Amino acid sequence: MRVLAACLALSLLVGCGSGFEATGGGDASPTPPVSIIAASQVIDENGGTLAVTGSSPIAGTQAVFPAGALAGPTTVTLSHVTGAAGVPGDVLVVELGPAGTVFSQPVTVTLKVLPQYLTSRGISDPTTLKLVALSAGAAGETLRTVSLDLSKGTVSAQATRAGRFAVLGYTNATLSGTYGFNFTIMDARFGSPGTLNVEVPDTPFDGTFAVPFPGYAFASEMGTIAFDGAGNYSWSGIRNNGGTPVAVSGGGIYSVSGDGSMTLDIGPVGNVLAGGSAFVLVSPTGDVIELGVGVKIAGGYSNASLRGSYGVAHYSSDAAAGPLNTIRLNFRRTPFSDAVDVPFPAYAFTTELRSATFDGAGNYTWSGIRNRGGSSSSVTGSGTYAVAGDGSLSLDSGLTGHLLADGSTFILTAASGQPIEIGVGLRRGGTFSAASLGGTYALVFHTSDPAGAAASTIDISIPRTPFSGEFEVPFPLPAFSIERRSVTFNGAGSYTWSGIRNRGGVSSPVSGNGTYAVAGDGRLTTDGGLAGYVLAGGSTFVLTSTSGQALRIGVGILR
Repeated sequence: MRVLAACLALSLLVGCGSGFEATGGGDASPTPPVSIIAASQVIDENGGTLAVTGSSPIAGTQAVFPAGALAGPTTVTLSHVTGAAGVPGDVLVVELGPAGTVFSQPVTVTLKVLPQYLTSRGISDPTTLKLVALSAGAAGETLRTVSLDLSKGTVSAQATRAGRFAVLGYTNATLSGTYGFNFTIMDARFGSPGTLNVEVPDTPFDGTFAVPFPGYAFASEMGTIAFDGAGNYSWSGIRNNGGTPVAVSGGGIYSVSGDGSMTLDIGPVGNVLAGGSAFVLVSPTGDVIELGVGVKIAGGYSNASLRGSYGVAHYSSDAAAGPLNTIRLNFRRTPFSDAVDVPFPAYAFTTELRSATFDGAGNYTWSGIRNRGGSSSSVTGSGTYAVAGDGSLSLDSGLTGHLLADGSTFILTAASGQPIEIGVGLRRGGTFSAASLGGTYALVFHTSDPAGAAASTIDISIPRTPFSGEFEVPFPLPAFSIERRSVTFNGAGSYTWSGIRNRGGVSSPVSGNGTYAVAGDGRLTTDGGLAGYVLAGGSTFVLTSTSGQALRIGVGILR
């Protein structure tokens, strides 16, 4: 299908009089933006269509208002914007007015693409183009494509508010500017294995010994990363390794492929939204099991930037949790030798799905479901928060992170101490249904699952009594996995997926299918027992496990 689309695009480029026809281009202009109205019409609560015709550079642009989108008669406009900041000059920018209008029902906006944008950026597959809602001083919001007309060179998507729009593809320039990032990392090389201390005074013997939690292997990172839009990045932050924070920094090169895939030279791969507002990363190979999320940040934040109801997915490991697992030894004589199973420390791992409400003034309340090692319970709480001018977010619980420039998404982690945590929050609001998820998404998962592999064992040998000795406790690496999936939702409750699973350093292809449901409030459930929330507009969703011992957190972004 991708090859066919590329061939169609090529025929459009060399054809005459239709499709992606050249109408100008060049680099982004440094002059102030100019907006020229190309079409105007009064549309009321019954709905209607506003279209641009004639010789206007944006001819073919239209906005279809369903019944109920507007509260009453409103003069709506479509304008051609030139010199828009942060947008290449060979991209058509359209403004749907009146500015600031919020629609009660999604409005379908159709824009066209200039062919020189495709050729200059090396975009061979027009099906990867996305309509993006632009926002001054913030990253664009990637909207879900509802139709693509290759013959006319147009892309259509649904918008929930008026404003400026453009059609963009994926290039290195998609990642440009400063992002806040959070990672959750599992790496058994971070420290030395724990030991089982065995004391046997005489025989017969029947006793238990505590198994230490391998807290040394778990870390989180938070900080900022700056992309130059041309393939280079630099970063700095704090790594919380087993509860001990240390400053870290680095730099390197990155690349963004035409389908939105991104890679860093240090190994992680993932995807970025077409508007550049967020990215996800995982480790597809090797013994380091890690998942990262980044959101674009700007300036001018305050507590008021975080207001309203959010759905939050949360995952943590806690070395301070307990009680510790134990191993029982029962023998009548020495010498004694046995391979003893090491129980998985399920008690230390937790997922939560929360609904949190921020008042815009520094206070929040929350409630949700906590799944600790397979045991679920209802939880609630409240506290205070602060948003700094640079978008840094901190909660009184000790969690810190960053807020996306438009306030729709935040990320959280623990910069020091225990537990080691990661959380992702999406603003709730709007009307949702199964159709809110449609198209293809990049989905990343971090999972701990004691049933995913055979138990580790310790070879214990006691030649004689009295005995005092230490036995190294192996790390349960096969119980941890990372997945990077491509998931296609049909908008009607079914999905298919395929991807790569890295389980304990062993990578393999995986695939599947199933059903999903999206409630009217944006709550997402899947037949696999996962639950989460969808961001209004459908560009992002989060998932976690509210029951069962397979604890996971997942973040999906539109491709």
